[in-house]
Amino acid sequence: MIIKSIEILNFRSYYKSNIFNFCEGLNLIIGSNGDGKTTLFEAIEWLFRTDDIVKTDVKFISKKRSEELFAGDSDNVKVTMVYEHNGTEKILEKGFRFTKAYNGDITTSNYEFNLVYQDGIERDTKPGRFFEYDLPSELRKYSMFKGETNLDIFQTSNALKMLVDTFSDIKDFDAYFSFMEYATQKANQARENAQKLDKKNATQIRILSTQIENLKTELAKKNRELKNAENEVTNFTELLKNIEQSKEASKYLIAVNRRIETLESKRNEAKARIHEDYTIKLLDEMWLLMGYSKIANEYTEIVSSVDKERRRLENEHQQQLGVKKLLNKAQTDFIPLPAHVPGPQIMQEMLDEEVCKVCGRPAPKDSDPWKFMLKKLEDYKASLKVEDEEEESLYENNYIQELQKRDTILNDNLSTITKMRAKIDEEIAFYNRMYEDVKKYESNIEQELEQKKKILAQTDGLTEEQLTANYENISSWMDKKHSAQRTIDTLKRQIAAGTKQLNEYEEDLAKYAKGTTAEMYSNTWFVLNKISEAFKNAKETNKKRLLMSIEDEANAYLEKLNVDDFKGTIRILMKQQGNAEAVLVDADEARIYNPNTALKTTQFMSILFAISKLSTLKKEKKYPLIFDAPTSSFATAKESEFFNVISKLDKQVIIVTKSFLIEDKAGNTVVDKEKVDSINGNVFRIEKLKPFDDKKLSTIQTVISKL
Repeated sequence: MIIKSIEILNFRSYYKSNIFNFCEGLNLIIGSNGDGKTTLFEAIEWLFRTDDIVKTDVKFISKKRSEELFAGDSDNVKVTMVYEHNGTEKILEKGFRFTKAYNGDITTSNYEFNLVYQDGIERDTKPGRFFEYDLPSELRKYSMFKGETNLDIFQTSNALKMLVDTFSDIKDFDAYFSFMEYATQKANQARENAQKLDKKNATQIRILSTQIENLKTELAKKNRELKNAENEVTNFTELLKNIEQSKEASKYLIAVNRRIETLESKRNEAKARIHEDYTIKLLDEMWLLMGYSKIANEYTEIVSSVDKERRRLENEHQQQLGVKKLLNKAQTDFIPLPAHVPGPQIMQEMLDEEVCKVCGRPAPKDSDPWKFMLKKLEDYKASLKVEDEEEESLYENNYIQELQKRDTILNDNLSTITKMRAKIDEEIAFYNRMYEDVKKYESNIEQELEQKKKILAQTDGLTEEQLTANYENISSWMDKKHSAQRTIDTLKRQIAAGTKQLNEYEEDLAKYAKGTTAEMYSNTWFVLNKISEAFKNAKETNKKRLLMSIEDEANAYLEKLNVDDFKGTIRILMKQQGNAEAVLVDADEARIYNPNTALKTTQFMSILFAISKLSTLKKEKKYPLIFDAPTSSFATAKESEFFNVISKLDKQVIIVTKSFLIEDKAGNTVVDKEKVDSINGNVFRIEKLKPFDDKKLSTIQTVISKL
């Protein structure tokens, strides 16, 4: 089967008629994101469906075409493929009509799915389901692939059975199996009925028959246990396979999480040491005091000046009142210090140290200067006592005394206040260090989170929880798998021994049939039983041969797709319950658990090419391979090499890809013409017609150009 052309009419972004003309070799369809690559693949998928489950869908209709219709107008959605099969040109077409109602709703009708046989001017139209004969649905599973993750045909549980049924004659044995089981059962029943008539050996026959039935029951039980144990091994093998594929990622992820946890703890600790009100604290308690020395001196001078003036005025007032306690005018040539200046602390300090800190002269204890200071201190203390009678004063309040007390206190602590700058600098430096530490920790956390994203992005869809759980549970799973495997080994030995014993019982029973009417039935049962065993062995042998032939062809393709690169060897492993798995092994047959994505892609593609070749040999027909973005993980050099190899295969291949696109100097996305020219085959470019509104779907239209 060779696809000659595909026409897409009003299917989503493919507005009106759009035609691809394909060659028999490689056909590349290059487009950027949103240009219509996947839409093309899905249009072909829809066309190829012969079950009619999905007939019409308004989602298929071109938004641009539907919006430009007037109320009551109609148009068609259609996908048409012209292909050649067995020397006959055929046309497969599927479509429906859509109509725009007066309220703007779109309705669909007139669904058609036809297969037209073209013979010159003669046309023979049949239902589209007849396409099933040209490209059976079981072969389509090995012909169309969307993305890299769907290339592994063995990822479904029934893949091996479908493969065997499709490409081998084993399924033809099923009818024989059914007949042989029926015939063997009837022969055995006839033998038993005949032997029941043997009165001479009735006891021995009854004992052997009972032993045979009991042993069969026991063997059936052990086979059920064996199947359960095999299921356990399969389940734990799958779990462990995920771990094997990602145990390094799990280990790195756990290490990263621990580092993140440590960094977050340190960051939070640093944040806790930064008080949110520390700037206010500095402003209220420290900043205003940093230049206080100069202000304090000025404050002292002002208070002193005001105090002197006040006392002078008070003296004058008292003289005028004739206050006896005040010195007469002759004795007031100077204005004495107030009683509380110097402060009581300083006065006591001068008495203790026997020195006047006002004039700097010594004042030995009990000397006149010392006694003067003592009287001064006592006068101050006496001034604090409430007098029984208040003398008339010039000033109603004595606020100057409060100002002088504050001046005294501040001057006593002036040296401490002047050192505040150093404390402020220390505070600022400390908090700056804390902020720098927080920034450093947050930067490191960001780096670790990026590393974490990379790890999770490379673990084949496993979540962080799965990776962590897998790593933590690996020991338990391995123990359970080994336990189940030991159970399997034990059961197999027991089943083998039981089967041997059963055969011996059967042989003993057959001996009693000799010379009796049961001998013929016994011999018939024996022959039929051997034939059944032969069929079973032949089925397994043919299955192994099929897989070996796929392996051989796949490795030949793998060699071509990975020239001058590591490739390994493809092996298809039989698993429990009739499943299989395609793996890569090293030269020593050790399994390669973590091949890079590009190698895995070429591995699975090689198997597909091998199956495609096998289908050609088996069915004597060729089938195209259609891929949507199968090489997204390939490096640029690998892509060019890969597509060149594909173009030389004796196979029609249609690949939808965003490869070979680069940015020009103006920042526009363009095709790398040099690399495209090196491709041997048809190359198409699909892109959105410009200009378009990136927020309005009805402006999006895919256009095709052949390069």
